[in-house]
Amino acid sequence: MANLVSPGVQVQVIDESFYTPAEPGTVPMIFFVSAQDKKNGAGTGTAAGTTAAKAGEPYLLTSQRELTETFGDPSFYTDTNNNPINGSELNEYGLQAAYSYLGVANRAYVVRAAIDTGQLEASATMATADPESGTYWLDTASTDQGLFSWNSNASSTTGGQTYTKIYPTVLTDTTHLSGAAGSIPKTSFGAVGDYVVNSTTSYDDLYFKRYDNSWVNVGTAAWKKANATVTSTIANPTVTNTGTFVVNGSTVTSGGTDVDAVVTAITNATITGISARAVAGKLEIYSEGTGAGGYADTIVIANGGGNAGLETELGIAAGTYYLPQYKDEAHTSVPDFKNSSGGNMTSGRPAGSIWKKTTTPNLGSNYKIKKFNATTKLWEDLTTPLHSSGNNAIYNLDRVGGGKNLAVGTTYINHNNGTTEADARPYRRANTGNTLVTSSVIATQVTGGTYAFNIAESIVGQDAISSASTISVTTTAATTDSDVIAAGINGAGMVNVSATVDSLNRVVISHNDGGEMHFTDTGGMLALAGFSSTTTNMEYEPGTDAATNPKQWRGSNWTVLDYTASDTAPTSLAADGQLWYSSVIDSVDIMEHTGSKWDGYLTVNALTDPAGPQVRATAPTTQSDATALVEGDIWIDSSDLENYPKINKWNATSLKWIAVDNTDQTTEDGVVFADARSSTAGADTTDATIVTLLSSDYVDTDAPDPALYPKGTLLFNLRRSGFNVKKFSRNYVDTTANNTRMGDVSMSGYYAHRWVTESANNSDGSGAFGRKSQRKVVVQSLQALVNSNQDIRDDESRIFNLVAAPGYSELIGELVSLNTDRGLSAFIVGDAPFRLSSDSTSLSDWATNVNSAVEDNDKGLVTSNEYLGVFYPSGYTSDNFGKNVTVPASHMMLRTIALSDQVSYPWFAPAGTRRGTITNATSTGYISSEGEFTASALNEGQRDTLYTNKVNPITFITGAGLVNYGQKTRSGGSSSLDRINVSRLVIYIRSQLNKLARPFVFEPNDKITRDEIKAQADSLLLELVGNRALYDFLVVCDESNNTPARIDRNELYLDIAIEPVKAVEFIYIPLRLKNTGEIAGL
Repeated sequence: MANLVSPGVQVQVIDESFYTPAEPGTVPMIFFVSAQDKKNGAGTGTAAGTTAAKAGEPYLLTSQRELTETFGDPSFYTDTNNNPINGSELNEYGLQAAYSYLGVANRAYVVRAAIDTGQLEASATMATADPESGTYWLDTASTDQGLFSWNSNASSTTGGQTYTKIYPTVLTDTTHLSGAAGSIPKTSFGAVGDYVVNSTTSYDDLYFKRYDNSWVNVGTAAWKKANATVTSTIANPTVTNTGTFVVNGSTVTSGGTDVDAVVTAITNATITGISARAVAGKLEIYSEGTGAGGYADTIVIANGGGNAGLETELGIAAGTYYLPQYKDEAHTSVPDFKNSSGGNMTSGRPAGSIWKKTTTPNLGSNYKIKKFNATTKLWEDLTTPLHSSGNNAIYNLDRVGGGKNLAVGTTYINHNNGTTEADARPYRRANTGNTLVTSSVIATQVTGGTYAFNIAESIVGQDAISSASTISVTTTAATTDSDVIAAGINGAGMVNVSATVDSLNRVVISHNDGGEMHFTDTGGMLALAGFSSTTTNMEYEPGTDAATNPKQWRGSNWTVLDYTASDTAPTSLAADGQLWYSSVIDSVDIMEHTGSKWDGYLTVNALTDPAGPQVRATAPTTQSDATALVEGDIWIDSSDLENYPKINKWNATSLKWIAVDNTDQTTEDGVVFADARSSTAGADTTDATIVTLLSSDYVDTDAPDPALYPKGTLLFNLRRSGFNVKKFSRNYVDTTANNTRMGDVSMSGYYAHRWVTESANNSDGSGAFGRKSQRKVVVQSLQALVNSNQDIRDDESRIFNLVAAPGYSELIGELVSLNTDRGLSAFIVGDAPFRLSSDSTSLSDWATNVNSAVEDNDKGLVTSNEYLGVFYPSGYTSDNFGKNVTVPASHMMLRTIALSDQVSYPWFAPAGTRRGTITNATSTGYISSEGEFTASALNEGQRDTLYTNKVNPITFITGAGLVNYGQKTRSGGSSSLDRINVSRLVIYIRSQLNKLARPFVFEPNDKITRDEIKAQADSLLLELVGNRALYDFLVVCDESNNTPARIDRNELYLDIAIEPVKAVEFIYIPLRLKNTGEIAGL
């Protein structure tokens, strides 16, 4: 305090008040697993706490609504019939427990482990990853090509004079394709008359299988010859051998008396584009539409002279016959295949003519192009109409703006693409604003001379492209040629097209409305300047290519869409770390130790089943091909999937199946479970079949070292076999190294990625399969979270006094370690296994660890700790969607403890009918071997078994309902801390004393300080006496326990002894019977 100089008053406030802050109440820390990127509770977006970036981050949540917004609604899985999968390893037990807890409390820490349980859903196919955001997909399964075939038969016949819907086969890979460009279907594929769409290219070409078993592109000359234009009406006629008729102006003389002779005569006449053949005794005449003199779209039949010409004998009317036609028209513009405006048409278009409806109504074209949204994880449907050209698309989609109003990503299908072929090519808008095409840097590459080229442009509000403007320029092979070219274009007087020279001396040609420009490089100058089909925003004019002279290009802001065509949604190569739970049980690759290496089982045992191990629920009596069983045949018993795989080998001497011990990895009769290979060569990118692997000795370099095992040992190859969990590891193989298991051969050509088994083997060496493999992976992720997360070890800013990992007894040991790290500041609520049956033998064996489990799990209870309580059995309740589900005991106890604390104190036992009532379950029990919930109201004998072994029973009490009927800790000895109420009292006192003593740090170590801290401790403990926590206490803090030596070490000792209040657990009431009147005399 400063000294006063002049008269006045100075007041100083000295705060000597002190009290111990109140505890924050009951606050749990709950660990759980869930799917990644779930929907939030409102369904409006991704739940923030389920993203990969937020895994392991502790959230302090204060309401059920906040919980579901952060982590989504708890998910419980069902089967295909919507029945609950009780005890599923993917169920979100911890999240459901937290939701239930927050129904009666307002603070809970919740932490999600870094695992996406959605990746652990069973799948028979290899897991893949989502495609990149913005990936385009042509969904061929939902796409309608809008194709119809014309039936030219008379209307009096069934189906005559009508259109028949065509459903072509869509090819999305090259398996059935051939040809120089690999774009034509193989002749071995399909039947005559079939239609195929080749979606392996961006053109979606339509093919038809012609009568000669060849595939032809619909709309081409070859396709026109696929269907007869003229068909005679008389079968097997006898004709005059000198009879004649005229075909397209050429006279044909039969030269024989039957139809075959007429076919020969037509062939020998070499009429341009005309061919013929005999079909069912009738003459069919075909044309490819290449005839000159007006015969490009017709066959004209005329009398060859005389009253009865050859055409009459064949049953052909003289006249004009029109060729098959392919038409692209809207559903409102039905092609006139019945009649022709030609006026002299003898018949309509022949059968096989095709109409492609370019609009969607009435089963017209409906191309399902979709775009992947990585945020929503959904494929979004795009509006993709059909238009005949880029300019036609602009005219229909942006008639007012001429293209400048079209957004990037707008799509359309370019049908026919200006050619005769039937095709459909998707385009997307790549740019907004002006359409720009840019030359190379102009130096001296444009040879001096005068050049001409043409540019046609699109006009706003006009469907047709403009007439071409001819530009003529004279160059000098100098850098100034750029200005010459630009000036020539600007001087052409075009409406929308202009040119500039940029800072790099490149010519930039622009369409100012974002429209189309068509270029014809008459003199070759544009090519010299660097314009080509690879120039940004340029492509060849449809129907032209590099061989076309002069070169023709189209400048456009439309670009060919880069997409995947398939009947299932595209995926990408699995991401590094992607999990896959293979549901396949009958895919088993087993190898055998030959003494120096591992080899294919059939190689070592040549007479055994050629299909490999038989996987079935009943014992085989023959091999899979019905031949007799031989020594060494293998049967995998699939009748008990909970204990899969039960491996059996056939003994030809005893004629019995002999079980293989899965825990034996030391004798010649044992089996090793490990990754070995996925194919028969390191370079293979796909899995080999089991049959192929049977005769292969190839193994990856990470296969077990054969030197460690005796000859005859089996190797159960986890990498290729199913029913386990694998993780995709990119660049797993060091391709710069050698394969030590294959004689040190180089791995430079190996496929670098591998699926690596993630579900570790059991402690006895046997493999983990089925739901147990799922659980292994889930438990590993939870254990990693608890063991390594430093945020949850912050005991100053994150205060909690309960801790649980609902559903996972395997986490008990890790939770005890965490609690120790935090100074024993919380009580651990542990679970018994879901599948622990309620008979006393099973309960006792588990609680006493008869099976010698090495960690707490479904085989045994290992951990002893004064701050741990274990509860049994599981509960039955409903989830947020009203489905009945099985939940762990901690689900019930967390809420019960919270309710007990609200009406009493932590040192009151959360048990019995007053404070132990279960309010979030309707029944208790266990999951049977059939996966069904079996209700179990524990009787006194069962409760005695549990309580004797320090497991607290939850049972049904008549008149009270479900009640927690125990409060023992897993204390290793007999002491006050073997009861939950005392354990939680000590946790409370420890926390309070920590807060009480902290203000005295750095205070003088003298009597005043010691008296103050003792007074505070006395006050705290006296209050606890009044609140029925203690019988008595003693606090010592004086010279007796604060010796000079301790004071010199800057230490202060506050010794406290307490006598905690015990709970009544055993009530004895002796009832004595007395004779009449005897009591009155007492």
